[in-house]
Amino acid sequence: MDLGSEVEKKIKFDPKMERPQEYALHCDWVSFKTFFHNEPKALIQTFDLAGNTAIQVATRSDDPDLIRQLLDMLPDDNDRRQALRTGNAHKNTLLHQVIFCDNLEMVDTVLNYETDKRLKKIDDDEDDLLELLNDLSETPVYRAAKYGRLRMLKHMARLVDDIKKHFHRRQPKLDITSILHIAIIGQHFDVALWLSKKEGIEKVAFENDGNRLTCLQLLSRMPSVFRSYNSQSGFIDNLIYTLLPDKGYDDDDEDDGSVRGKGDLETGKKNLKKHISSSPSVFSRIYYTLWKIAAKEWDTVKEIWERKKKHMLAALLADFLVSRDNSWMDTKHGEPRTEVVLPVIQPSNIAATKKAKLEKTHSLEGPIPCKEYTPLLLAASTGIVEIVKKIIDLHPDAISHVSQHDEQNVLHVAVKHRQKQIYKLLKKYGTLRRLGCQMANQGRTLLHQVARMDYYDGGNQPGVVFQLQDELRWFERVKRIVPCPHQLYCNDHNLTARELFDLEHLEMLKEAQEWIKGTAQSCSAVSVLVATVVFAAAYTVPGGTDDNGVPVLLDSPLFLFFTIMDVVGLASSLISVMMFLSILTSPFQMQEFYKSLPRKLTMGFTLLFISLTTTLLAFGSTILLTIRMENKRWSSSLIYSATFFPVTLFGLTQFPIIMAVKYRMKRLKKTIKKVIPNDVITTISTKPKKKRVYSKYV
Repeated sequence: MDLGSEVEKKIKFDPKMERPQEYALHCDWVSFKTFFHNEPKALIQTFDLAGNTAIQVATRSDDPDLIRQLLDMLPDDNDRRQALRTGNAHKNTLLHQVIFCDNLEMVDTVLNYETDKRLKKIDDDEDDLLELLNDLSETPVYRAAKYGRLRMLKHMARLVDDIKKHFHRRQPKLDITSILHIAIIGQHFDVALWLSKKEGIEKVAFENDGNRLTCLQLLSRMPSVFRSYNSQSGFIDNLIYTLLPDKGYDDDDEDDGSVRGKGDLETGKKNLKKHISSSPSVFSRIYYTLWKIAAKEWDTVKEIWERKKKHMLAALLADFLVSRDNSWMDTKHGEPRTEVVLPVIQPSNIAATKKAKLEKTHSLEGPIPCKEYTPLLLAASTGIVEIVKKIIDLHPDAISHVSQHDEQNVLHVAVKHRQKQIYKLLKKYGTLRRLGCQMANQGRTLLHQVARMDYYDGGNQPGVVFQLQDELRWFERVKRIVPCPHQLYCNDHNLTARELFDLEHLEMLKEAQEWIKGTAQSCSAVSVLVATVVFAAAYTVPGGTDDNGVPVLLDSPLFLFFTIMDVVGLASSLISVMMFLSILTSPFQMQEFYKSLPRKLTMGFTLLFISLTTTLLAFGSTILLTIRMENKRWSSSLIYSATFFPVTLFGLTQFPIIMAVKYRMKRLKKTIKKVIPNDVITTISTKPKKKRVYSKYV
């Protein structure tokens, strides 16, 4: 191969193009146009590393007059025709680049210029400019949908004869992704909703040749675009989200990072006037305008509003797709099954046996293609409550759907992915026990699904101890709805669900044992240190004592406060030491992490926090008693602030542990409710019961 020709291929542009590149970089389009007055032929030569021509780069100006003037500079019609139809390194033509413009007249300028100058060769049966393909076989219309340019897509759709020709890329051998699929992949749900109203799009939405996901399957793999995924946001975010109007921020504005034209401000004003004129009341107009101003001033409000808009658009798109989806009918009920074997007597608590079993199970599965699951099961696996609820409400029998791939129903999938919101939804429908009786492939009961760690993502609990407890609680929770015989059934590896759980969580158990030992040792040392300090402070009271041993400042209210804080600090620190010592002497078995050890750890943390707080309060009261600042409010306030600062700092640094304590308090509240008789709870509760309507023919 000739080395010289290879070097020529690497040269993408003439060095003299650096000056107009600088003009284009700084949007100096006057100098840009002046540069090419003397060399008009350079307009259709390679301009940059991407293979664009100067005219293609000029589309960034969003100025139709500039494009028209540059085309007029070319000496003959062949050059003009070449400028309109020649693509860059990726074969993107001038119209492929125009989709990023905000001025819709850019499209009309290019098309009218070809018509006015009669540049199209009719005899050769040339394609229209809107029909030209890039290297991915994408038309400009398809590419506008791909990048979420809704206004440009609508405008181009009016100029084509049949938009159905643009539903797919033109060469199926390269890629057969449809225009609706590509819009959903890019999360351009406004574009997808507009396309959903076009004739023939339903067939495109659910076409599946075995290698592609349907549009509803794609949407079911996007939990972040639904409200349920963002339910764990902070209080302030949730409050702003709730108060924001349903209409999104700048609904007609397409902020995708492209260069803005001069017409943006005017377009925004028109959209705002249009919205205000269509508002149902004066209050709603004022309310929307105030939030509009807030969104322009604070990026946080704008981001939350855009997120809410995306959630609403995704929900509307899900309504359209769910109403036309029948994939749940493809189920695997009625096929002959093999009865599950019962466990056999085998040695236990032997490390070698456990290791051999662990190597034998091979429970970790390889990647499962998403196309094997219907949208119902995919949404259950990702925790999208909205899609699962829409499907079941519209098609009640869909809840009985069983996967062809691994014979799992919606409850199996939700349980193994730890999707508790889906579990609660199915509980509301009253189908937990019915679905819990079904079994999946490889002899797996519902409890076997809980035991698996294949799809465990770490949970949201702070510390491996509380994560293991959460897993044990999840196992016991699901166990209540599983029939008793199923609890003894073995899978194909002759393991019961409990045995599989112990083996799968063996590594987590070791990590939890090491973590709780180290934490208990460190915290017990701190508790002993605090106990020593407060014990010594009890014998060295502030202000000293008289000849009879009576404290000099006994009559001061601050002295009483000091005494109470010192006693509480000593008691709480000593009890916390006892808690941590009891942890260190525990056997650290799996079942100990269900209630005993996390409860002791939580109590130890709580008491340690109380002891530190009371110690700091006792220190503050001692300072006030010593330097006699009772009557100086500003000085007292300063001392109080300095005293509480370490307490606040400690609370912030231990925030995950405090959240764990809060979670345990909620569990205690539920336990207390179980102790109180139901008649008492019914009498206290003011919420009316929902009456069940029975058929008169029963």
